[in-house]
Amino acid sequence: MSKWEGKSRGTVLGHKIFVFILNHLGLKPAYVLLRFVALYYFLFARQSNKYMYFYFHNVLKYRRSIALIKIYKNYYIFGQTILDKVALLAGVKTKFTIDHEGGVNLDKIAAMGKGGILVSAHIGNWEIAGQLLNRLETTFNILMYENEREKLKSYMDGVEKKKNVKIIAIKDGEMGHLIELHNAFRNNELVVMHGDRFRENAVTTQATFLGKKADFPAGPFIMAAKFGVPISVVFAVKETSTHYHFFATDPIEVKRTRTDEQTNAAVQELLKRYIDEFEKMVHRYPEQWFNYYAFWKEQN
Repeated sequence: MSKWEGKSRGTVLGHKIFVFILNHLGLKPAYVLLRFVALYYFLFARQSNKYMYFYFHNVLKYRRSIALIKIYKNYYIFGQTILDKVALLAGVKTKFTIDHEGGVNLDKIAAMGKGGILVSAHIGNWEIAGQLLNRLETTFNILMYENEREKLKSYMDGVEKKKNVKIIAIKDGEMGHLIELHNAFRNNELVVMHGDRFRENAVTTQATFLGKKADFPAGPFIMAAKFGVPISVVFAVKETSTHYHFFATDPIEVKRTRTDEQTNAAVQELLKRYIDEFEKMVHRYPEQWFNYYAFWKEQN
Protein backbone atom coordinates (compact mmCIF):
# COMPACT_ATOMS: atom_id res chain seq x y z
CA MET A 1 0.00 0.00 0.00
CA SER A 2 2.94 2.33 0.51
CA LYS A 3 3.32 2.61 -3.26
CA TRP A 4 -0.23 3.82 -3.88
CA GLU A 5 0.01 7.34 -5.32
CA GLY A 6 -3.59 8.46 -5.04
CA LYS A 7 -4.56 7.39 -8.55
CA SER A 8 -7.02 4.71 -9.62
CA ARG A 9 -6.83 2.50 -12.67
CA GLY A 10 -8.54 3.48 -15.89
CA THR A 11 -8.17 5.87 -18.82
CA VAL A 12 -10.49 8.41 -20.39
CA LEU A 13 -10.40 6.52 -23.71
CA GLY A 14 -11.35 3.26 -22.00
CA HIS A 15 -14.28 4.91 -20.26
CA LYS A 16 -15.43 6.56 -23.49
CA ILE A 17 -15.45 3.21 -25.28
CA PHE A 18 -17.49 1.57 -22.55
CA VAL A 19 -19.91 4.52 -22.28
CA PHE A 20 -20.45 4.29 -26.06
CA ILE A 21 -21.21 0.56 -25.78
CA LEU A 22 -23.47 1.15 -22.77
CA ASN A 23 -25.46 3.85 -24.56
CA HIS A 24 -25.86 1.99 -27.87
CA LEU A 25 -25.82 -1.71 -26.98
CA GLY A 26 -26.48 -1.98 -23.26
CA LEU A 27 -24.82 -3.50 -20.24
CA LYS A 28 -24.60 -7.17 -21.30
CA PRO A 29 -22.45 -6.58 -24.41
CA ALA A 30 -20.19 -4.37 -22.30
CA TYR A 31 -19.80 -7.26 -19.85
CA VAL A 32 -18.77 -9.54 -22.74
CA LEU A 33 -16.00 -7.14 -23.78
CA LEU A 34 -15.02 -6.85 -20.15
CA ARG A 35 -14.12 -10.56 -19.98
CA PHE A 36 -11.27 -9.93 -22.40
CA VAL A 37 -10.14 -6.85 -20.50
CA ALA A 38 -10.09 -8.87 -17.27
CA LEU A 39 -8.09 -11.61 -19.01
CA TYR A 40 -5.55 -9.03 -20.16
CA TYR A 41 -4.98 -7.84 -16.58
CA PHE A 42 -4.87 -11.43 -15.33
CA LEU A 43 -2.11 -12.26 -17.83
CA PHE A 44 -0.05 -9.08 -17.74
CA ALA A 45 -0.65 -7.13 -14.51
CA ARG A 46 2.17 -8.90 -12.70
CA GLN A 47 2.52 -6.52 -9.79
CA SER A 48 -1.14 -6.44 -8.81
CA ASN A 49 -1.36 -10.20 -9.45
CA LYS A 50 1.39 -10.70 -6.89
CA TYR A 51 -0.45 -8.69 -4.26
CA MET A 52 -3.78 -10.36 -4.95
CA TYR A 53 -2.20 -13.81 -4.86
CA PHE A 54 -0.79 -13.04 -1.41
CA TYR A 55 -4.28 -12.01 -0.30
CA PHE A 56 -6.06 -15.09 -1.62
CA HIS A 57 -3.35 -17.68 -0.97
CA ASN A 58 -1.37 -16.48 2.06
CA VAL A 59 -4.10 -14.63 3.92
CA LEU A 60 -7.36 -16.38 3.03
CA LYS A 61 -5.57 -19.75 2.57
CA TYR A 62 -7.02 -20.75 -0.81
CA ARG A 63 -4.94 -23.35 -2.64
CA ARG A 64 -2.95 -22.12 -5.62
CA SER A 65 -5.42 -23.08 -8.38
CA ILE A 66 -8.39 -21.54 -6.58
CA ALA A 67 -6.40 -18.40 -5.76
CA LEU A 68 -5.61 -17.89 -9.46
CA ILE A 69 -9.26 -18.31 -10.44
CA LYS A 70 -10.26 -15.78 -7.83
CA ILE A 71 -7.73 -13.25 -9.11
CA TYR A 72 -9.36 -13.37 -12.56
CA LYS A 73 -12.83 -13.18 -11.02
CA ASN A 74 -11.71 -10.20 -8.94
CA TYR A 75 -10.63 -8.28 -12.07
CA TYR A 76 -13.88 -9.15 -13.83
CA ILE A 77 -16.12 -8.07 -10.94
CA PHE A 78 -14.06 -4.92 -10.50
CA GLY A 79 -14.71 -4.06 -14.14
CA GLN A 80 -18.40 -4.80 -13.71
CA THR A 81 -18.68 -2.40 -10.78
CA ILE A 82 -17.04 0.34 -12.85
CA LEU A 83 -19.42 -0.27 -15.74
CA ASP A 84 -22.40 -0.33 -13.40
CA LYS A 85 -21.36 2.97 -11.86
CA VAL A 86 -20.76 4.63 -15.22
CA ALA A 87 -24.12 3.36 -16.50
CA LEU A 88 -25.90 4.71 -13.45
CA LEU A 89 -24.18 8.11 -13.49
CA ALA A 90 -24.61 8.51 -17.24
CA GLY A 91 -28.33 7.81 -17.06
CA VAL A 92 -28.12 4.61 -19.12
CA LYS A 93 -31.32 2.57 -18.77
CA THR A 94 -30.59 -0.27 -16.35
CA LYS A 95 -32.50 -2.75 -14.21
CA PHE A 96 -30.42 -2.58 -11.05
CA THR A 97 -32.04 -3.58 -7.80
CA ILE A 98 -30.64 -3.16 -4.32
CA ASP A 99 -31.37 -4.43 -0.83
CA HIS A 100 -30.86 -1.82 1.88
CA GLU A 101 -29.71 -3.47 5.07
CA GLY A 102 -29.32 -0.77 7.66
CA GLY A 103 -30.53 2.05 5.43
CA VAL A 104 -32.52 3.33 8.39
CA ASN A 105 -29.18 3.97 10.10
CA LEU A 106 -28.45 6.72 7.59
CA ASP A 107 -31.83 8.21 8.43
CA LYS A 108 -30.73 8.23 12.07
CA ILE A 109 -27.59 10.16 11.17
CA ALA A 110 -29.57 12.67 9.12
CA ALA A 111 -31.98 13.14 12.04
CA MET A 112 -29.10 14.11 14.35
CA GLY A 113 -28.66 17.26 12.31
CA LYS A 114 -24.88 17.56 12.45
CA GLY A 115 -23.76 15.59 9.41
CA GLY A 116 -21.71 12.44 9.58
CA ILE A 117 -19.01 10.27 8.07
CA LEU A 118 -19.59 7.08 6.11
CA VAL A 119 -16.45 4.95 6.10
CA SER A 120 -16.20 2.30 3.43
CA ALA A 121 -13.43 0.35 1.70
CA HIS A 122 -12.47 -0.61 -1.82
CA ILE A 123 -14.86 -3.53 -1.68
CA GLY A 124 -17.96 -3.84 -3.84
CA ASN A 125 -19.37 -0.60 -5.19
CA TRP A 126 -20.92 1.73 -2.64
CA GLU A 127 -21.75 4.35 -5.31
CA ILE A 128 -24.51 2.11 -6.66
CA ALA A 129 -26.41 2.83 -3.47
CA GLY A 130 -27.21 6.24 -4.99
CA GLN A 131 -30.83 5.15 -5.15
CA LEU A 132 -30.83 5.28 -1.36
CA LEU A 133 -28.73 8.43 -1.23
CA ASN A 134 -31.25 10.31 -3.37
CA ARG A 135 -34.07 9.28 -1.04
CA LEU A 136 -32.31 10.92 1.89
CA GLU A 137 -32.37 14.29 0.08
CA THR A 138 -28.96 15.23 1.39
CA THR A 139 -25.64 15.94 -0.25
CA PHE A 140 -22.87 13.37 -0.15
CA ASN A 141 -19.28 14.53 -0.28
CA ILE A 142 -16.56 12.18 -1.47
CA LEU A 143 -13.17 12.94 0.02
CA MET A 144 -10.34 12.03 -2.35
CA TYR A 145 -6.87 13.12 -3.37
CA GLU A 146 -6.71 15.81 -6.02
CA ASN A 147 -4.96 13.59 -8.55
CA GLU A 148 -7.16 10.53 -8.01
CA ARG A 149 -8.97 10.02 -11.30
CA GLU A 150 -7.90 13.54 -12.26
CA LYS A 151 -7.97 12.79 -15.96
CA LEU A 152 -11.44 11.24 -15.70
CA LYS A 153 -13.10 13.93 -13.64
CA SER A 154 -13.93 16.41 -16.42
CA TYR A 155 -15.19 13.62 -18.68
CA MET A 156 -17.37 12.08 -15.97
CA ASP A 157 -18.75 15.54 -15.17
CA GLY A 158 -20.01 15.58 -18.74
CA VAL A 159 -21.92 12.30 -18.50
CA GLU A 160 -23.03 12.46 -14.89
CA LYS A 161 -26.73 13.08 -14.40
CA LYS A 162 -27.01 12.91 -10.61
CA LYS A 163 -25.91 16.07 -8.83
CA ASN A 164 -26.28 15.17 -5.14
CA VAL A 165 -22.65 14.03 -4.93
CA LYS A 166 -19.74 16.45 -4.57
CA ILE A 167 -15.99 15.88 -4.43
CA ILE A 168 -13.83 17.41 -1.72
CA ALA A 169 -10.26 17.32 -2.98
CA ILE A 170 -7.26 16.89 -0.71
CA LYS A 171 -4.36 18.89 -2.07
CA ASP A 172 -0.82 18.18 -0.94
CA GLY A 173 0.41 20.73 1.56
CA GLU A 174 -2.93 22.51 1.82
CA MET A 175 -5.71 22.37 4.44
CA GLY A 176 -8.58 23.80 2.41
CA HIS A 177 -10.46 20.52 2.58
CA LEU A 178 -10.92 21.02 6.35
CA ILE A 179 -12.95 24.17 5.69
CA GLU A 180 -15.07 22.28 3.17
CA LEU A 181 -15.60 19.47 5.67
CA HIS A 182 -16.66 21.95 8.35
CA ASN A 183 -19.17 23.50 5.95
CA ALA A 184 -20.48 20.09 4.92
CA PHE A 185 -21.13 19.00 8.50
CA ARG A 186 -22.68 22.38 9.34
CA ASN A 187 -25.12 21.80 6.45
CA ASN A 188 -25.95 18.30 7.78
CA GLU A 189 -24.25 16.64 4.81
CA LEU A 190 -22.51 13.29 4.80
CA VAL A 191 -18.87 12.70 3.91
CA VAL A 192 -17.83 9.40 2.35
CA MET A 193 -14.29 8.17 2.98
CA HIS A 194 -12.33 4.96 2.47
CA GLY A 195 -10.52 3.44 5.41
CA ASP A 196 -8.32 0.90 3.61
CA ARG A 197 -5.92 3.04 1.59
CA PHE A 198 -3.52 5.90 2.20
CA ARG A 199 -0.63 7.70 0.60
CA GLU A 200 2.92 8.01 1.84
CA ASN A 201 3.35 10.42 4.78
CA ALA A 202 -0.32 10.13 5.78
CA VAL A 203 -1.13 9.65 9.46
CA THR A 204 -1.65 5.94 10.07
CA THR A 205 -2.28 3.52 12.89
CA GLN A 206 -1.33 -0.15 12.98
CA ALA A 207 -3.83 -2.93 13.61
CA THR A 208 -4.36 -6.62 12.92
CA PHE A 209 -6.46 -7.34 9.84
CA LEU A 210 -7.28 -10.93 8.85
CA GLY A 211 -4.58 -12.14 11.21
CA LYS A 212 -1.74 -9.98 9.88
CA LYS A 213 -0.40 -6.55 10.82
CA ALA A 214 -1.31 -3.65 8.55
CA ASP A 215 -1.36 0.14 8.62
CA PHE A 216 -4.68 1.95 8.27
CA PRO A 217 -5.31 5.63 7.57
CA ALA A 218 -6.27 7.43 10.75
CA GLY A 219 -7.83 10.35 8.87
CA PRO A 220 -11.50 9.25 8.83
CA PHE A 221 -11.48 8.53 12.54
CA ILE A 222 -9.52 11.64 13.50
CA MET A 223 -12.04 13.75 11.61
CA ALA A 224 -14.98 12.07 13.34
CA ALA A 225 -13.34 12.77 16.70
CA LYS A 226 -12.26 16.34 15.94
CA PHE A 227 -15.63 17.36 14.50
CA GLY A 228 -17.67 15.24 16.90
CA VAL A 229 -19.86 13.74 14.17
CA PRO A 230 -21.37 10.23 14.02
CA ILE A 231 -19.82 7.55 11.88
CA SER A 232 -21.27 4.54 10.05
CA VAL A 233 -19.41 1.75 8.26
CA VAL A 234 -21.00 1.17 4.85
CA PHE A 235 -20.56 -1.25 1.96
CA ALA A 236 -22.48 -2.04 -1.22
CA VAL A 237 -21.56 -5.40 -2.75
CA LYS A 238 -22.57 -7.00 -6.02
CA GLU A 239 -24.60 -10.22 -5.66
CA THR A 240 -25.80 -10.80 -9.25
CA SER A 241 -25.37 -9.00 -12.57
CA THR A 242 -28.11 -6.55 -11.67
CA HIS A 243 -28.50 -6.84 -7.91
CA TYR A 244 -26.58 -5.16 -5.07
CA HIS A 245 -26.73 -5.38 -1.30
CA PHE A 246 -26.14 -2.23 0.75
CA PHE A 247 -24.99 -2.45 4.38
CA ALA A 248 -24.78 0.37 6.93
CA THR A 249 -23.97 -0.09 10.59
CA ASP A 250 -25.72 1.65 13.45
CA PRO A 251 -24.32 5.18 13.77
CA ILE A 252 -21.44 5.36 16.21
CA GLU A 253 -21.85 8.60 18.14
CA VAL A 254 -18.54 10.33 18.75
CA LYS A 255 -17.96 13.01 21.36
CA ARG A 256 -15.86 15.90 20.13
CA THR A 257 -12.34 15.44 21.47
CA ARG A 258 -10.25 18.23 22.92
CA THR A 259 -6.88 16.62 23.60
CA ASP A 260 -4.51 14.36 21.66
CA GLU A 261 -5.06 11.64 24.24
CA GLN A 262 -8.83 11.74 23.75
CA THR A 263 -8.41 11.74 19.97
CA ASN A 264 -6.02 8.77 19.99
CA ALA A 265 -8.39 6.77 22.19
CA ALA A 266 -11.31 7.55 19.89
CA VAL A 267 -9.29 6.58 16.80
CA GLN A 268 -8.36 3.19 18.27
CA GLU A 269 -11.97 2.40 19.21
CA LEU A 270 -13.39 3.51 15.86
CA LEU A 271 -10.70 1.64 13.91
CA LYS A 272 -11.45 -1.56 15.83
CA ARG A 273 -15.15 -1.31 15.00
CA TYR A 274 -14.35 -0.54 11.37
CA ILE A 275 -12.03 -3.54 11.04
CA ASP A 276 -14.63 -5.85 12.60
CA GLU A 277 -17.15 -4.89 9.90
CA PHE A 278 -14.53 -4.89 7.14
CA GLU A 279 -13.41 -8.44 7.97
CA LYS A 280 -17.02 -9.66 7.88
CA MET A 281 -17.43 -8.28 4.36
CA VAL A 282 -14.14 -9.73 3.13
CA HIS A 283 -15.02 -13.20 4.41
CA ARG A 284 -18.49 -12.97 2.88
CA TYR A 285 -17.41 -11.48 -0.47
CA PRO A 286 -13.67 -12.30 -0.83
CA GLU A 287 -13.51 -11.59 -4.58
CA GLN A 288 -14.84 -8.08 -4.16
CA TRP A 289 -11.99 -6.44 -2.28
CA PHE A 290 -10.19 -4.48 -4.99
CA ASN A 291 -6.83 -3.85 -3.41
CA TYR A 292 -3.92 -4.00 -5.86
CA TYR A 293 -1.19 -2.79 -3.53
CA ALA A 294 1.01 -4.19 -0.77
CA PHE A 295 -1.36 -4.00 2.18
CA TRP A 296 0.20 -6.03 4.98
CA LYS A 297 3.45 -5.15 6.71
CA GLU A 298 5.15 -8.40 5.74
CA GLN A 299 4.65 -7.63 2.04
CA ASN A 300 6.93 -4.59 2.21
